Amino acid sequence: MRRNFHGSSAIVTLALMLAGCGGGGGGGMQSTPTPTPSPTQAPVAGDNPVSTTPPPTATPTPTPTPTPSPTPTPAAPTVNYDDAEYRRSNAASAANAISAYNAGATGQGTRIAIVDSGLTDPGSEFAGRIDAASRAFGGNTSFADSDGHGTSVAGVAAASRNGTQTMGVAFGATILALRADTAGTCGTTDGCKYSHATLAQAIDHAVASNATVINLSLGGESEPSQTLRAAMARATAAGVILVIAAGNSGADADGGEPEPFARIAADAAVARGLIVIAGAHDATNAAASFANKAGSFAPYYLTALGSRVRGFDETGQSFLYSGTSYATPAISGAVALLRSAFPNLSATQALSLLFNSATDAGAAGTDPIYGRGILNLARAFQPAGSTSLAGSAVPVSLASNGIVAAAMGDATARPMGESVILDSYGRAFTLPLARTLGRVAQRRPLAMAIGGFTAGGVADAGALSVSVTTARDPGADQPWLGLAQRQTALRPAGRAIAGTMLARIDARTTAALGFAPGGAALADRVSGRGDAAAFLIARAPTAGPGFDTNGGVSLAAAHRFGQTTLALSGEQGQAQRLARQEAVPPAYAMLGVSGMRPIGALTLSLGAGMLREARSVLGSRFGAALGSGGALTTTGDAAATLALGDGWQAGTAWRRAWTRADRGGLMAADGRLRSDAFAFDIAHAGRANRLGLRLAQPLRVSGGGYRLSMPVAYDYATLTTTYAERRWGLAPDGRERIVEAAWGRRLGIGWLDANLFWRRQPGNIAAAPDDLGAVLRFATRW
Repeated sequence: MRRNFHGSSAIVTLALMLAGCGGGGGGGMQSTPTPTPSPTQAPVAGDNPVSTTPPPTATPTPTPTPTPSPTPTPAAPTVNYDDAEYRRSNAASAANAISAYNAGATGQGTRIAIVDSGLTDPGSEFAGRIDAASRAFGGNTSFADSDGHGTSVAGVAAASRNGTQTMGVAFGATILALRADTAGTCGTTDGCKYSHATLAQAIDHAVASNATVINLSLGGESEPSQTLRAAMARATAAGVILVIAAGNSGADADGGEPEPFARIAADAAVARGLIVIAGAHDATNAAASFANKAGSFAPYYLTALGSRVRGFDETGQSFLYSGTSYATPAISGAVALLRSAFPNLSATQALSLLFNSATDAGAAGTDPIYGRGILNLARAFQPAGSTSLAGSAVPVSLASNGIVAAAMGDATARPMGESVILDSYGRAFTLPLARTLGRVAQRRPLAMAIGGFTAGGVADAGALSVSVTTARDPGADQPWLGLAQRQTALRPAGRAIAGTMLARIDARTTAALGFAPGGAALADRVSGRGDAAAFLIARAPTAGPGFDTNGGVSLAAAHRFGQTTLALSGEQGQAQRLARQEAVPPAYAMLGVSGMRPIGALTLSLGAGMLREARSVLGSRFGAALGSGGALTTTGDAAATLALGDGWQAGTAWRRAWTRADRGGLMAADGRLRSDAFAFDIAHAGRANRLGLRLAQPLRVSGGGYRLSMPVAYDYATLTTTYAERRWGLAPDGRERIVEAAWGRRLGIGWLDANLFWRRQPGNIAAAPDDLGAVLRFATRW
């Protein structure tokens, strides 16, 4: 409305009514509602206190955060902020401000300019935090608050955390109290009035006093004057954010849009994207009926709690306030929290974070009711966009930086320390990397062993022998106790799952080529080695690379020099897929050489090998932060078999592996690992029966790990990173042991075989339950 402040000079100046939420009119702090304002006044729509009864404890529902939950550096103080005062402070709790507090942010080092009816400090709620630059304008001689509106708004923004009353959203911020009401208007029937020229003076003073954010819990039916527009433009040009109440005429015909005073947010020349329109929601996150909605100004509109907000007036008396005036300081406090926690943020970035982290409400995306959504500091204090290791461009994931295969087992439970990461806003967070590593799903060796119904065929042509195994696709589930049939006859149906071609080159030399069987298995075949009993689960330690593979191409050749047989083998293929999102599993290649010689009843075998992995380390996959490269492993093997007579024999086999993981990411040097696998067994092989018992340990890392250069601190002033060396051991606590009994008996035209096994701490995971299984097979030859 218009008021003439210069008498006979007839100079007319635009004036605003204190909106107590941007709606204008009668902002007194009476304990009963004021009368409905006349049509010439902006409606208050419940802006006055409606009760002196303490509000119920707020029960906000914060948006779930990613696992793990990084926290800004420096480390958060060990303070329990979830106390009675925080729960009483429903403006702070509804915004999930505890996430900011736990991260060490309180608004410290920031200034919130409250342009309002002044500030009176009841009960030392702002002790030591009222800026010396606080001033009175509009003909007032003091910034003391006689109306109560300015004090209540300041309390929502930054009241102290002192165990009494309520705490402000940014309780550590400094308040720049700028009283701007026209002298003598507060306490009247019409309530406090504000001229645009006075508001312009207050805004310019806030900018000159280095305000972080300017809170305008004001509004009206007129747009800002040219004088006020110019002051607002100077503020945004200086990087100061303005938060303006949307208004309280939501029930009126034009309540679907913010009041005209707040619509300045859409004027790019003035706002520069730094003016927020504050809407209001209630305790259930429903849009407040009294609040002006976002309408066509939705891109600039953010909603915060504005209904029954717990606060106090200039006398210290508690009230429940309703109005967009009280959503406005919650958003101003949120700006202060972000700028205090992350001093690198520009005003534009801080506002972008608040908008983009808001909880979506109403229609999906930006909508005409809630605008950008509901203020959510839990999300605003989480990393946004792409994340990378501090001091580098190495990408890092918040949730998954690798999957650890069985050889490393439960080594993921061993902490490696926290690493500082930066998000796309350049904000520093600490991330416990070990918690972002997954484990390979427990393999089901029984299902893998029986594999459904198979059929095989063998064709001999002199010195050449070719065999093919086909299978029908098994069902989705495999039973704990399974039946499978193998038929060694050529069948056209099914798909080929394995094949070998064996050539007897001369009396002393044999060569083989195959797919699916590994190179070591072919080497055993051409050398005349093999298990006396058909073990399915407790595999020999020299049988493969030490992790599950999809099979590939393999070859082997053996030559006998007197009593000594020398065998060469090689294979290449892919590791088994560990996750659905892994489009192409990493490849590997393996070469081996072994020598076997009988010495009386004892047969000795020694071997060596080399394994090269691309994008995996003993089957484990690590992201860029932990290298993401491959590894080179050298192996040494030893085995002995002792003939005990009458078809019985005892045997042992052992493998020691040395792995060098390629350097990358946080690694200060190549990773060095030592691994072991072994087996002991006793078996009997006769013409009509066979029997065996084996104790085995699959490949397990027994020592070594990664030496990491971890970013542990980040300086926003110089944008420099501090590093510390950490040692991350990859030897698991768990130790898998397998005991397997194998029995077979000739039955008619085939063999009936049964296997029973027990796996302790499967996957080298100490907490994993035991795995028991049995399988019965019948193999025939037609």
